[in-house]
Amino acid sequence: MSRLGLGLLLLFLVPPAIAETIQMRPHAGGYLISGRVNGAVSLDFVLDTGASDVLIPGEVARALERAGKLAAGDFIGTRTYVLADGSRVPSKRIILRELMVGDQRVANVTASIGPARTRPLLGQSFLSRFPSWMLDNQRHVLVLSTDKDAAGPSASVQNQPTRLTRAPARAGYGAVAIDEKTARYGFAWNEDTQKRADEAALQACNADGCKVVIPVPPRRCAALATAENGNAWGGHVTTMRDTAQLRALENCQKRTSGKCILRGSECNG
Repeated sequence: MSRLGLGLLLLFLVPPAIAETIQMRPHAGGYLISGRVNGAVSLDFVLDTGASDVLIPGEVARALERAGKLAAGDFIGTRTYVLADGSRVPSKRIILRELMVGDQRVANVTASIGPARTRPLLGQSFLSRFPSWMLDNQRHVLVLSTDKDAAGPSASVQNQPTRLTRAPARAGYGAVAIDEKTARYGFAWNEDTQKRADEAALQACNADGCKVVIPVPPRRCAALATAENGNAWGGHVTTMRDTAQLRALENCQKRTSGKCILRGSECNG
């Protein structure tokens, strides 16, 4: 068979990867990319591949609350972030019901709330929800793959496309607390010891009946789901966030005939 014939045969036999190419705008040595939060607020995010979470400024969180798009049940406690100078800064954390970038709509995205007038960041809590993604510095585009078979090995070449896949959990301690009578809950991540993580989760839960139900060791991810109506819940700890989310929803669904909602998930680090 000729090379041309073989190439045509492979073209028909190998299905194309499913992906969306999203145009970005260069900004201050990085890129801006447009997104819409909870179907209510449009933002220009700075693409920050090193950020573990999406970040929205405080005034955006307040605007979402006023519009009825952010409720008390969307808050999942606080997380301590370590800055470049070594200082530790606590930040409130929420679950964004929906974050849309291009035509890609992702539900239940973990985000932190920054000070007023800070730049929104598009971090790994959004990017890691895709099988793979690619940053093309030559065309200034972000390619989000929705094909699970499209994920490839990591690579980093100057001015060449860079493909990254999900990173495993890193060191740190976390905890999930819940009041089983009221279904109030709280989370803690990235603490120095398990004791500090337990205390932070109980403080975030903020109810007399709260107890730690899921201690999260280093290099592990955890997720919590609760019933939309009622106090049924389910959780899970594993090494990858997406698996923890799935198992938490399954465990919750075993305890109720209603709908379960993912309330939060994260990996230590």
